Amino acid sequence: MKLDPVLLKIACSWSIKAYNDTNRDAIKIENKLTSATAFVVKRKTIDIIVFRGTQEKLDILTDLAVIPVPYVKRLCHAGFALSHKSIWSEIEQHIDYNKRTLICGHSLGGAMAELSAAKLNGKHDNLNLITFGKPNTFFKGFKRPMTLDNQISVVQGSDVVPRVPRLCYGPSRSQTMLYFSNGGPTIINPSKYYRKKDRGDFKDRIADHLMKGYKECLDIFLKEQKDGKVGVDI
Repeated sequence: MKLDPVLLKIACSWSIKAYNDTNRDAIKIENKLTSATAFVVKRKTIDIIVFRGTQEKLDILTDLAVIPVPYVKRLCHAGFALSHKSIWSEIEQHIDYNKRTLICGHSLGGAMAELSAAKLNGKHDNLNLITFGKPNTFFKGFKRPMTLDNQISVVQGSDVVPRVPRLCYGPSRSQTMLYFSNGGPTIINPSKYYRKKDRGDFKDRIADHLMKGYKECLDIFLKEQKDGKVGVDI
């Protein structure tokens, strides 16, 4: 699929802004019991739904609740499912099915964004999903591929979060992975073997999860893409 630089920039920008509660031009939706937080941004030509990543203590408990449960016609991470369910009905009230919609988020926010796309799969004809450092959301063997064409998972090679939870979970088979390897090229859809060999130093695995690093890598990639140096499949 073609990588839209404008959408990638918008998704990156709002995934960073989601950690800031002073987004006055966005509708804030939250559930204080689960700490789930999202923002709905209404623009003339596009609506943006962005989910905040792990920030509060309750978010950590959400991340650790790894038991698989049925949700969105799949088996998925219980913590993510509970958190998503706690705010989805309110978010749904703001969805315009006749308008292009971008769903995005970083870390836990990326998992919530993926669950939202699964909810809207087959119902919304103009939907884009872009995530950064998203953990594995769906249970292996019970992952129903989404028919959504526009799914991009942005991953840094050293980032440990997209590799967890490991036991019985895995990345979506229907996504396009934009992979920033350690000191090497940017790769589109790297093999499992390549990713296993490209873990980097242990000290980088947490630091490389921050959105600051993702923005820096994305800026470099978009400049290379503009100059004709694009990622290749491995």
